[in-house]
Amino acid sequence: MRALRDFNIPKIVTDDLPVFMGLIGDLFPALNVPRKRDVNFEGQIKTAMIDLHLQPEDSFILKVRHCAVYKPAAHISA
Repeated sequence: MRALRDFNIPKIVTDDLPVFMGLIGDLFPALNVPRKRDVNFEGQIKTAMIDLHLQPEDSFILKVRHCAVYKPAAHISA
């Protein structure tokens, strides 16, 4: 369930996120799997954003985190 959610959320437009989460909730009504968080890495992202005079919004921090996690998986050659 976590993989389904975490792998697809970066690809979904923000306006469609509630619809996607509703579908996940309908398919898996008894599951509420918390997101894995790396507080140290998220803090480093927030610090870098502040240094670049950007607003450290949670949605952007999550997108950066997804890019860092899934980019190596996308470049694995078989």
